[in-house]
Amino acid sequence: MSPFRVAIGLVLILGIVGYSAFSVITTGQVLGIDARLFLVVAPVLAAVSWAAFNIGRAAIGQLQMLIKRSQA
Repeated sequence: MSPFRVAIGLVLILGIVGYSAFSVITTGQVLGIDARLFLVVAPVLAAVSWAAFNIGRAAIGQLQMLIKRSQA
């Protein structure tokens, strides 16, 4: 993974966290939902997205291996 992609990801994450913190402080809500619900849902969504990323990456690797074997 290139350093540029990592930097963009970090900037996006920091922006979202900063906006969320500001929103919680000013309104008690995060992205229009109650902050308590967000605290429960956010880690679950993060885990699901990370699992989907890893499964997708493995599936692409399997597909590439299958294509490579079929061409040989």
